[in-house]
Amino acid sequence: MTPTKQTFLYQVEQHIISSLAWDKEASWSDRPALAAAAQHLCMAPGAKRARPKLCYFFGLAVEADFDLLVDIATTGEFIHGASLLHDDVIDSGTLRRGAPTVNAKWDNITAVLAGDLLLAESIKGLHRCPRSIAQEALEVVAEMTRATMLEAHIRGSTNVPILQWEYIAQGKTSSMFRWCGRSTACTAQDTEAMDRFGQFGEHFGIAFQMADDLLDIRPTDSGKTPFADIRNKNPSYPLILAQNLSADFRSALAKAWARPKMEEEEIYELGQYVIATGAATQTRDIIEQRINQAIEALG
Repeated sequence: MTPTKQTFLYQVEQHIISSLAWDKEASWSDRPALAAAAQHLCMAPGAKRARPKLCYFFGLAVEADFDLLVDIATTGEFIHGASLLHDDVIDSGTLRRGAPTVNAKWDNITAVLAGDLLLAESIKGLHRCPRSIAQEALEVVAEMTRATMLEAHIRGSTNVPILQWEYIAQGKTSSMFRWCGRSTACTAQDTEAMDRFGQFGEHFGIAFQMADDLLDIRPTDSGKTPFADIRNKNPSYPLILAQNLSADFRSALAKAWARPKMEEEEIYELGQYVIATGAATQTRDIIEQRINQAIEALG
């Protein structure tokens, strides 16, 4: 019997909890601290569960085995969670999903190792699935790592091509959406759906990352620290687009990023400058185009 979306998501939540459970009596072990840190991120109320939701709808389309899809969806959340834990250390992030980040609540060591724990649990959780699914998951982790490394190397640069941003977005975001789609279709042995779902994931992931970048310069109730990309000297999509639209903004951003530290007022002004160039509006238009491409890929 096919579960409802709410039932499926509940099963994923329970699987996450059981995978990160620990023996509370083992006070001599460091596992309770790591598991608590991992749960702090994975079970935060602000988690969107975008990847499990996609797995569910992909599963409906190909009549997949939903018991296996719970494993796949949980793995997707764990790999995604690990990347967030590591990103917050790299970015010195303090707010995630409306709550203090693990590195802020505990420390950087706990955040890095909790991320490693999630990666280990993610692959271990695929033992019932076809081997190719686990192999592709490992390839996704490698792809995300390479993209994150490049992102760190271009930090502070005001000369980043759009194609380079897309490479990073494909590695950090699209790769996981692609994997969710291909893995779901694989359980149903539907090769055409594997290809179509994979293409959908590529386009949808780009749109998803653009939207995430856009939220950064439009302070909302997103649960994130506003203007983090400007503060961390991270060339996001709207920032790159704004530089292409305005030489004056490029100059202002380059001067700000050349200094060791920026004042909060200056960061806010640069955020408003981005919006004034029209980059935010153009980013939103391109997001819609990418979403349309994703839908077309489904056929």
